[in-house]
Amino acid sequence: MGKTCCPSGASKVTMVNVGGVKVGIIALGEIFKKLYEAGKKPEDVKKEELVKEFSIYNYIPSEAQNEYAEALLEEYRKYCKEKSK
Repeated sequence: MGKTCCPSGASKVTMVNVGGVKVGIIALGEIFKKLYEAGKKPEDVKKEELVKEFSIYNYIPSEAQNEYAEALLEEYRKYCKEKSK
């Protein structure tokens, strides 16, 4: 997964490659944890669902929603792979 920052207890910012540009995503780990604990596998998660969840904490331009969804889904795949080890 990407690199994180911020003090413990605060929502962390994780740098994610979105369409070739590194962007800071707030609450990536927290949202992925919620999805994972709900039993959602990467193949079960809809792109629209990811954009909706992450839009609560992050500005996602409407013209870039597909790129964000692809990047977030890829990061979620990595997250799930790490959790299954």
